[in-house]
Amino acid sequence: MLELSNPFPLETTSLIHCITNEISCEMLANGILALGCKPVMADDPREVLDFTKQSQALFINLGHLSAEKEKAIRMAATYANQASLPMVVDAVGVSASPIRKSLVKDLLDYRPTVLKGNMSEIRSLVGLKHHGVGVDASAKDQETEGLLQVLKDWCQTYSGMSFLVTGPKDLIVSKNQVAVLGNGCAELDWITGTGDLVGALTAVFLSQGKTAFEASCLAVSYLNISAERIVVQGMGLEDFRYQVLNHLSLLKRDENWLDAIKGEVYE
Repeated sequence: MLELSNPFPLETTSLIHCITNEISCEMLANGILALGCKPVMADDPREVLDFTKQSQALFINLGHLSAEKEKAIRMAATYANQASLPMVVDAVGVSASPIRKSLVKDLLDYRPTVLKGNMSEIRSLVGLKHHGVGVDASAKDQETEGLLQVLKDWCQTYSGMSFLVTGPKDLIVSKNQVAVLGNGCAELDWITGTGDLVGALTAVFLSQGKTAFEASCLAVSYLNISAERIVVQGMGLEDFRYQVLNHLSLLKRDENWLDAIKGEVYE
């Protein structure tokens, strides 16, 4: 049984530093604000450390990579490792880009707290067969047989790290626990940035002292349950996007929202 404590109201108004995809930057900022924290998006190597040093968690998203952004990412990750700052790495596009895969493997040396990706991205990263195209997961890659043990082994190697693997069923894997969660709705694929948002929300919960496993379960469940509460019949894309952000700000008022989580935990 999944046992989580309600993180709301948050204990502090944390600053969350996001080095992220410009396409989803505004959504992430508003999502972080909706939960009660403050976002900053600084990816210029000349100032990245100034903001990272003031932050309570770091979110790194590879969604729109460049040479300058890679430099900033490495600088911020180095500091996070040295300062024991919670760090989430979203391995966007590693199944399509050797450059991104190489960067993520380098970032493992800086001990990220959570490594996130869709099923195709994570299968590619750990050396399993995959069918991902671009930054999207393939329906052919949703089988978990063989994957879970590999992820557990990686968590043993990189002590303290958890995997957050998104899909029709979301997987959260730590050294000692596996959660299989089933909330959400297909309409979340209507809009870009919802996967990125899960990573940013994970950083929010890490900044509040949650473990990697707890923060990952809370983040993916919070977004998915928010989306489930939207009545989508007859709704267009932009209306749905608006309502996702709207419900992110409303769900925390429900003291019993954790009761809506669908899933199981295995040792």
